Amino acid sequence: MPKPRSLIIALAAASLVTGQETTSVKLPSGDNVKTRPLVRDVFGYSIEPIWVNAYTETPKASNLLASIASITGKPPPIRVGGNTADQTYQHATLPNGRDWDVVRGELSTVQQFNVTPAWYGAWADYFPPGTDLIYSLNFRANESDWANAVAQAEAVHAALGSKLKMFELGNEIDHFINKHWRGADWGVERYIDQFRNLTGQIVASDWYQEIPESQRPKFQAGVFADPPWVPDQHDEIDDFSIENLTTLATDRSRVGGLVEREQDKALIGSYAMHLYPQSTCDTARCPLAKRIPVRPQVAAADRAGAPLVMGETNSVSCSGRSGISDTFGAALWTVDYVLLGAALGLEKTYFHLGAQSEYSAFTPVGYELKNETLEGGIRPNWYSHYFVAKVVAGPTDTNVNYSIAALGGEANSSSLSGYAVYSGVAEKAKSHLKKLVFLDMGVWNGTEGLGNPSTLAVTDGTMFSEGARPNRTLNIATSWCAGSNAIVTRLLGPGTNAKSRVTVSGVSFDPESGDMLGEETTESVKVGKDGAVTITMRQAEAVLLEMEDATTCGETLPPTSDAASTNIYGNGVLALVFSMMGLLLLM
Repeated sequence: MPKPRSLIIALAAASLVTGQETTSVKLPSGDNVKTRPLVRDVFGYSIEPIWVNAYTETPKASNLLASIASITGKPPPIRVGGNTADQTYQHATLPNGRDWDVVRGELSTVQQFNVTPAWYGAWADYFPPGTDLIYSLNFRANESDWANAVAQAEAVHAALGSKLKMFELGNEIDHFINKHWRGADWGVERYIDQFRNLTGQIVASDWYQEIPESQRPKFQAGVFADPPWVPDQHDEIDDFSIENLTTLATDRSRVGGLVEREQDKALIGSYAMHLYPQSTCDTARCPLAKRIPVRPQVAAADRAGAPLVMGETNSVSCSGRSGISDTFGAALWTVDYVLLGAALGLEKTYFHLGAQSEYSAFTPVGYELKNETLEGGIRPNWYSHYFVAKVVAGPTDTNVNYSIAALGGEANSSSLSGYAVYSGVAEKAKSHLKKLVFLDMGVWNGTEGLGNPSTLAVTDGTMFSEGARPNRTLNIATSWCAGSNAIVTRLLGPGTNAKSRVTVSGVSFDPESGDMLGEETTESVKVGKDGAVTITMRQAEAVLLEMEDATTCGETLPPTSDAASTNIYGNGVLALVFSMMGLLLLM
């Protein structure tokens, strides 16, 4: 994938590009090429434990998530986890008489999050029916052989029941040395020993054994944040990676990996890694981005027999950066990021939420931030999720599976990104092209939709593009039958810098209630001779093309997965937004 342009080029893209560009896209064909599965709940959320109460005290989040379920047939998965998972302690009762309490230290940082078993029950029924939940246990507190985590596991299952699909053991455990929660010898071998200790206690518990075997919650293993063997963003060196965690004893001189024992392998529902492409937590990190080769991690998880997920992510770490994370440019990047991850083999991607975080797709209630009073609301990257829901939606027949591949050639550049969605899997030789997604990743800064009362006004756009907004015409060679119609869905915004007035083909959402507003605009294009499809899209826009049935004329197979970058960043628009803010995203 091409590197993002420099600050000077980015500014030129914002001010000088005019006219119309024509791009020809041909879907490569071939035998025995592979796609990756595209699941209905590919887009999920990770909620910081201390913010669960804020989100569940209003119906907004539930309404928004239900709108996704109405399209896909499956609600988004929810992970309750984050930094405060390893600061959560369970008590029978609390002095304040409530079921939760936050203990803060210097600079209002969270020192401890105290809960009672009733806390889990308070939000157990909040999420839409069918929501799969993951809960992160406190893996830090091993002073009493994880008695706190064992008690948490029993209480959360008692409250959530079959909704609880998996436990996690801790959050970003490769940062435990820096946090002084583990010693300098902390690494894969010690993690495996402690994973087996805690999971063994939970699995041996009477309450766990009483659960029907098919309904027993499994474990999401790994939960790493940084590449191994290099100083991470906390200046520590460790060997944590999915590859090292799952390597067999025959492949290395050290102790066998986590899946060396069948009883461990059977407990693991998935592996997780975390990634924030841009970090602005401090001056030293601000201009740097992490690089994590995804494909080797996916391959390791595949060999180990469980999928790899992006268990926590977002645009900018340390709760985001207004003017970047809450813009339409970030919304386009989010779509690209999720679909590229799926094409590389990341089964699901969980975007982190905080009730007062600048990168959150939606916030429940108002709050004070940086000398401004903000309202609860909805930001542009929520519309990314709604658009992706349209991409993954399909027949309710469980025998019909979707798969995805990233396109190559002209549809894999810093200015255009493309994906093909198929019904079936390519290696079975009967994949049918079902949908196509294209994202114009150019920067176009408009003068409308600059403000949003849920974002910081000080970051509202001040840099604008000159002239008319450019268009791009795509000439696409498909396998669809001439004369058939392709339905068009568009992710629209007034400009890359917009914080509001974003829609998906005319649909928007009420920022207070989360209710859907407006009617979806009907648009279609006629398929021409030999499957030719022509469509026009504006600079900084996403389009979805889909057939109402799976009819194809001939067989066009997806490209090989090598068309996609092995680094999970998504294409260029967020990088350009960073550049325009003076923050060059390094690849």
